[in-house]
Amino acid sequence: MEKASRTTRLASWLIALGVVIATGATYLVAPALLNGADLAIYDNHLRLRGARKPNPQVVIVAIDEASLKTLGRWPWPRNVLADLLRRLQQAGTAAVAFDIIFSEPERSGELQAASRLVERLQGMSLPPAARREIGAIVQQADHDQQFAAAIHDHGRVILANQFILSPIPPTTPPPRSGQPFKSAIMRFKNYDDRGTYPPINADIGSTPIPPLLAATNSLGHVNMVADFDGTTRWEALVVEYHGYYYPSLALETVRVAKGLEPTALGLDFGNAVDLDTVSIPVDARGRVLIDYAGPGQTFPHYSAADVLKGQVGAAQLRDRIVFIGATAQGTFDLRATPFSPELPGVEKHANVAANILDGRFIIRPAWVELVEIGSILVFPVLLALVLPRLRPMTSLGAAFVAASVMFATAHLVFRQGLWIPVVYPTLAIGLTFVGITVFRFFAEERQRLWTKRAFQHYVSPEVVDSLMQNPGALQFGGSVRDLTVLFSDIRGFTSYSEKHEPQQVVSMLREHHTELTRCVMEQRGTLDKYIGDAVMAIFGAPVALSDHAERACRAALVMVEETERLQVKWIAQGEDPITIGIGINTGPMVVGNLGSDQLFSYTVVGDNVNLGARLESLNKEYKTAKGIIISESTYLAARHAIEARPLGEVLVKGKTQPVLIYELLGTKEPTAAATAPVEALATA
Repeated sequence: MEKASRTTRLASWLIALGVVIATGATYLVAPALLNGADLAIYDNHLRLRGARKPNPQVVIVAIDEASLKTLGRWPWPRNVLADLLRRLQQAGTAAVAFDIIFSEPERSGELQAASRLVERLQGMSLPPAARREIGAIVQQADHDQQFAAAIHDHGRVILANQFILSPIPPTTPPPRSGQPFKSAIMRFKNYDDRGTYPPINADIGSTPIPPLLAATNSLGHVNMVADFDGTTRWEALVVEYHGYYYPSLALETVRVAKGLEPTALGLDFGNAVDLDTVSIPVDARGRVLIDYAGPGQTFPHYSAADVLKGQVGAAQLRDRIVFIGATAQGTFDLRATPFSPELPGVEKHANVAANILDGRFIIRPAWVELVEIGSILVFPVLLALVLPRLRPMTSLGAAFVAASVMFATAHLVFRQGLWIPVVYPTLAIGLTFVGITVFRFFAEERQRLWTKRAFQHYVSPEVVDSLMQNPGALQFGGSVRDLTVLFSDIRGFTSYSEKHEPQQVVSMLREHHTELTRCVMEQRGTLDKYIGDAVMAIFGAPVALSDHAERACRAALVMVEETERLQVKWIAQGEDPITIGIGINTGPMVVGNLGSDQLFSYTVVGDNVNLGARLESLNKEYKTAKGIIISESTYLAARHAIEARPLGEVLVKGKTQPVLIYELLGTKEPTAAATAPVEALATA
């Protein structure tokens, strides 16, 4: 190992920061090239896992080449489908789903001839026996009615319906209109969120012809939504049409096969589709990733012709879920999947049904994005810490190991059903390695000279030389303390700045900041910094104060009073007044000499500091009387001395859990603590 120079370490951090920003920006833009790479890695996860044994309850009765050779070209007369369905009924199937669209009646020559015969014989006096015979001929020729009767007799048949999908999600919750189709979902959770998490929606919907629709138990849609690269990875478990929500063919088939009532199926918008005790995780549009068991023919296939001939034993079909669909070349809709460039749609339905039966799903929950973003942050930081200390070839090995560990971890969790994308973290690793390596080869000495000149702006040249010789002499650090932070900000400062001359703006800020700083110091607070028109103050450090929350509240109230006094003065002088908003939060924070090896200051950082800043900005929304919002922790610490009104819970930016907030109204009688002497000088 070679000793990394201070300049190299600085440059490495800057490069890491640049990589984080660049990769983060790319992540937000989400270019198609990288999204395609992400999907390709997902496909390779499945292929690397390999085919697995499918759920034995799901089988396919295929309209295959052998069936076409035996029964003729497709489509077959529907009396053939009726015979096929009766065979399956005799075998004791749990449910039968047709991946076939029956949107038009069959126009058979037999029915047309029988209908003409009836027309010709109308008005003639015929014996009853002759009339019965003619009726039997018409009934035998009406294949749709025969098929409908077979559907009704089976009792557990699911027919396909189809939608024409809208390419654009609805912007508002769709209102219900018209009568729903069969199988419309009627049980919901988070119904008010249907506009926030809209399932895929349709503009046009179609159902089977009336005789078949009346005979069937239920319907399931067969729409398939491919990714932009043409591969079908997702199942749209639910489609919205005219304000109603309809299940997919596979989902509805499993419900019917289990003997569950329609109310057993429920939709939790943005979270899950519930089927009795099974909760199927879905994305914001009601989709679930399909955990394909393998390529084509992974599920048992039985030729429709063999079933009609009785050559498929009842034991092979009893209590099975049967999907009937076309697999012969030229008769089915080809679907590209991670395992196969050509998969019949009926096999996709079988895979989804098996996933539901197994309770086996590939999930990509919302928090995975946080992991992805965290990786974009962490890997450049780790590499910036490690690579400058290594020789070039060793640093290449370190970057390769980091990427390999990440890929291996992602694949291991994928086998457990969790998809964690790795493209953007990999991009961050690659860019960080290249950036640091290029810098070390071509710019280290130049960067060292630049750093030396930069330091001379802050300290004497002698100190710079000393620090360059011994960077470890410049130390910084902090400790975790329970403190209160206050943020004050001028409302409409941008507009004010645009309307006034720079000198006038500076004069106003100087006078205003002077008074606010005095308010802070009178309550023994510490001015942390000015951030443009904003003021940030700390209470409880470096001087320890047991009543730091109360003091911050008192300071805030006086700051508002002083601002109002200044307003009166400025209005009298013909100048525009200003108002302020204040946010206060109490909690553990890191306090001390913080910053970098080059420049640090005494300040506080941490989640509770960020929350204080967020509370200040909430005044714009809540229109508080005095413009002061405090957190629950501040209220609890100072409630003996202040008057406050609860505003309710809010979900502030950067938080995953709601925060209870209060409006600060005033103070109670002064307490002994408010006038107590300073307790101790804290160490950083």
